[in-house]
This record gives sequence, C-alpha cells and structure tokens, in this order.
Amino acid sequence: MADFNDYLAALRTELPEFVAYSWKNEKTAALKDARAFMQQVEADLQRWTALLARGDLTRDDFEWLVAGKKDLAELDTLKRKGLSRVALERFVNGLIDTIVTTAFKIFL
Repeated sequence: MADFNDYLAALRTELPEFVAYSWKNEKTAALKDARAFMQQVEADLQRWTALLARGDLTRDDFEWLVAGKKDLAELDTLKRKGLSRVALERFVNGLIDTIVTTAFKIFL
C-alpha cells in the first residue's frame, strides 16, 4: 500500500512536468512557487491523504479540501515576474489539479 512518502515522490515528478508543460516561459519561478505552496500545505496533505487511502474521504471531499488552501498560494516569484491575476489563478488551479490527480494515482 502506498504511503505519504510515495505521494511526495510522485509529486516531485508531476510538479516539474506540470510546470514544464504549462509554464515554459516561467519554469523556474513557477516551480519555486509550487514547492513553496507544497511546504505550506504538507501537513494537511499528509492528514488528508491518509483519510483518502482509508476511504474516509471521497474524491470530491479531498478536492474541496485542497482547493480550500488556494489562498495560501502566495506566488511571490510569479508575481514579481508581472503575471496577470488571471494567469496566477490559472497557475493555482493547475497546481491544485496536479496535487489532486497525483493523490488519486497513488492512493486509489
């Protein structure tokens, strides 16, 4: 059975792929901000993925919880690059989707 370390390892692969595909021009800044967000929410993700693995959370519940952390995404590096609010929102949505999708690859 997969554990949280497996999930983190998968994210270490998935996040750079997301950034390389969707944010080529801002790759370094986007990856830095993605990793900063992951550090902020790591404890919550550990708790929620354990619940997900046990079947105590549905996909919708997990997705809702992760999306609820959007406001913690400071995106300082991308903001300094002058990205628009719409672009920053698109980045956060893609980041959340990557986090959720990776969890389901690992735990379900």
